[in-house]
Amino acid sequence: MHPALIAALVSFVAWIVFGFVMPVGIGAVHLLLAVSATLLVRWWGLTR
Repeated sequence: MHPALIAALVSFVAWIVFGFVMPVGIGAVHLLLAVSATLLVRWWGLTR
């Protein structure tokens, strides 16, 4: 698997955990979602 895809999936899972399972009160958690989306688009662009 491509490192960008792995990092995107890890970031997305961390966002789910910190956002829904173990909610924290900071808005910076959504940076994990932004990183995940950016890395996913990067991986998709490199594989096409």
